[in-house]
Amino acid sequence: MANSSINLTSLDFETLKSQLKTYLKAQKQFVDYDFEGSNMSVLLDILTYNTYTNSFYLNMIGNEMFLDTAQLRDSVVSHAKDLNYIPRSYRSASARVDITITPNPGESCTAVIIPKGASFTSRIGSNNFTFTTDQNIAVISSNNLFTAANVQIYEGSYIYDRYVMNYANTVQRFVISNENIDTNSLTLSVVEDTSTVLSYKKVENLFDLDYTSKVFFLQAASNQKYEIVFGDGVSGRKPKDGAVIVAEYRLSSGEFPNGANTFKSDGEINGFSNVVITTVEKAAGGSPAEALNSIRFNAPRKFTTQERAVTEEDYETLLTANFPEINVVSAYGGDQADPPQYGKVFIAVDLNNADALPASKRIIYRDFIKKRSPVSIDPIFIEPEYMYVGINSTVRYNINLTPLAPADIRSLVLSSIANFNDTYLNDFKKYLRYSQLTTAIDFSHPSIVGNDTDILAIIKITPRLNVSQNFDVRFNLPLYSGISELIRPHAASEDHVITSSAFTFENQQSYLEDDGVGNMNIITSTGTTHNFLKQVGTVDYDTGFVQINNLRVSEIIGSSIKIYARPRNKDIFSQKNVILSIIPEDIILTVPAIRE
Repeated sequence: MANSSINLTSLDFETLKSQLKTYLKAQKQFVDYDFEGSNMSVLLDILTYNTYTNSFYLNMIGNEMFLDTAQLRDSVVSHAKDLNYIPRSYRSASARVDITITPNPGESCTAVIIPKGASFTSRIGSNNFTFTTDQNIAVISSNNLFTAANVQIYEGSYIYDRYVMNYANTVQRFVISNENIDTNSLTLSVVEDTSTVLSYKKVENLFDLDYTSKVFFLQAASNQKYEIVFGDGVSGRKPKDGAVIVAEYRLSSGEFPNGANTFKSDGEINGFSNVVITTVEKAAGGSPAEALNSIRFNAPRKFTTQERAVTEEDYETLLTANFPEINVVSAYGGDQADPPQYGKVFIAVDLNNADALPASKRIIYRDFIKKRSPVSIDPIFIEPEYMYVGINSTVRYNINLTPLAPADIRSLVLSSIANFNDTYLNDFKKYLRYSQLTTAIDFSHPSIVGNDTDILAIIKITPRLNVSQNFDVRFNLPLYSGISELIRPHAASEDHVITSSAFTFENQQSYLEDDGVGNMNIITSTGTTHNFLKQVGTVDYDTGFVQINNLRVSEIIGSSIKIYARPRNKDIFSQKNVILSIIPEDIILTVPAIRE
């Protein structure tokens, strides 16, 4: 008779064996039996192994049943499919070039066609990558010199998959044969009755579809591949039985071609061999297929948006899910702008490995998001702004607890700060919690006994040399207040709220500095004294707004002037289109060794 009290849920071998022994000892057939005897011990080992294996197997099955815990890619993709989410495929890097074609002497024509699939080669290191055009381009000229400007070329060559529709095969599937496909390049032609060629368009929903709509759907399949699905004859036209289905798509090398900036034609174009390629924008945007953690994060949020951009989070989710080159994105309504601009949504995008948002990307993103926005809302893409955090920390460690030198402790602390930045900052709308920062520093190594840390908010301005300019510097946080008005001149050790990195003004090394009562001045330093040169603006300590007027500099160190501000509170928050970050050049560490 089964003993319902037996517990075989443990995944520990010895625990399982002990539980089996306890169960058998409770049976009258085994009273005073030696369970350590060799034969019985072997049998118990076999039962334990079997129980352990089944328990492990069932545990893994349980994990694969949920999106949050599944480990196998096919399981994660299957759960995402339930949410109508298609994991992002490989993406081809793209570049913009000017293609100039010059006919040979004696040749003359009025038009040149650059065909779809025209190939160009670029080399990165020891690897060659092929870039191709994605459409036919007609160039007309009256002077026998043909230039196609701003042509978008994509990494990868085009290949074909062919299928034959067979309705007698009830389990027929149309699976793309290559997992490195860039699904954005996929086009589908259906050849019926030998000569009738129909173009099918990819769609993602059932809106406005009827039995005549020549459309297809794309869904994820196993082994990181994708599957073509046709309509059922009600929502979407069904190809005829025996129709030949031709799928054309581009294979991608992912992120490896990013940065390519020199291209040459692989052969003649329209019969002309004199082809010159001039790079307008180097290659960018290439990426591998979407990772598991990204699918887990994006699938439920994409399901929430339902391909509609209504809330700020909808705009952010749609862009992040569809464009892998985007690092972070922030959207906010025009009512939050200064001054308010109703009927608009502002979107700031920070790209991987790019200092600004190229005009070509701005157009692509706007066209994508405009189709998903309410008719009355105009999406405006803006450049992100950056506010950095300066850290000046004295980190004390007990030399009796470690053989490490101060330089070693310094390296560990810098690594902890970098991890803190990656975990909590380096994004829009982020909080720097001072207590978390100092705790991260203390936990850099067990020998650290404490730290005294001061922080500054930093914004960079980039003036043109020898030109008078105005700058509005918005820290958007309360600044330290309550210091006494600085007299002219004053000691360099006197308290101030705002200062700057050095620049040259009227042939003197100078700095920006506030006077404690709301005025911004240019000062010069002579030893231990700060001398007043000129008033150039104002500062509002409550809002953190610094206005600089008619600043004319003749030289700066580096590419920008850093404006340093002491925040009133040690917790710092970045708003709207501002990315908050810590960079190594703004960290000052002093590491004294003490004995306790």
